[in-house]
Amino acid sequence: MFKHSSLKVFAILLLATPILLLGCKKKEGGVEKTVISIKGSDTMVNLAQKWAEVYMQKNPNISIQVTGGGSGTGIAALLNGTTDLADASREMKKDEIETAKRKGITPVVYDVALDGIALIVHPENKIDNLTIKQLSEIFSGKITNWKQLGGSDMAITLYGRENSSGTYEFFKEHVLGKDESGKQIDYSPSTQVLQGTAALGEAVARDVKGIGYGGVGYFAERKDVKILHVKKDADSPAISPSDNGKVNYEAIWNGNYSISRYLYCYTNGNATGELKNYIDFILSPEGQKIVESMEYIPLPTKG
Repeated sequence: MFKHSSLKVFAILLLATPILLLGCKKKEGGVEKTVISIKGSDTMVNLAQKWAEVYMQKNPNISIQVTGGGSGTGIAALLNGTTDLADASREMKKDEIETAKRKGITPVVYDVALDGIALIVHPENKIDNLTIKQLSEIFSGKITNWKQLGGSDMAITLYGRENSSGTYEFFKEHVLGKDESGKQIDYSPSTQVLQGTAALGEAVARDVKGIGYGGVGYFAERKDVKILHVKKDADSPAISPSDNGKVNYEAIWNGNYSISRYLYCYTNGNATGELKNYIDFILSPEGQKIVESMEYIPLPTKG
């Protein structure tokens, strides 16, 4: 009887953790505000900060704190009860789901936007399009010189994300893929790991030999990097996630651009109160218009 009561109390405490976190108050300019903590995907951090900025202007009683660190970092914070909402550019892993169960956490996912993963090179690079297979062979280290792809005779410099990044995980699974035996292909050890998509873009912009990947929203309007067209296979059309400095929404919505994904927000249990109001704003026409203005891809219109 005692053991059962103790477990019940423990479960109640676990469930109360995010409520207590969201219930935190702080004073700004003499005004008491409810604090919402958001942590996670670096791909989403610019978008999340813009959502927060607009929402706080409309709701001066709310203070939203947004930090990046990667999808894995955000999910870990949610499971540890140290954030109200985790931004992620990938689905939760099996071991994360198991950890959640063990801790009494009930992750609930919200689809909030889409993203296309752009492959970028220096503008002086002669290459304009590559197949998924060629990209896999480049980033796994099988192809090491641009001349092997019809380009100039120069070694390829690989730029990638840290392993806590959802983009890192997504690219590994959907581009590097698996070998003939079904084993996951890994990144070349020569890959230069950078913290954040912005840093990766700057590195490629300075390196005529470089190639990197990241959310198309970071690169669509830039002139100092070139976004490659990608082919599913040798016989497929070459499609870019960006046209004339704008994101190619249709290609991503209809799946013609093969390296695309949903972006997510995770909460512990169904969002309630101020957190629900905030997520409702994100999913509203106004919130989705912000997605578009930030060069991400809004959710398809339900028709």
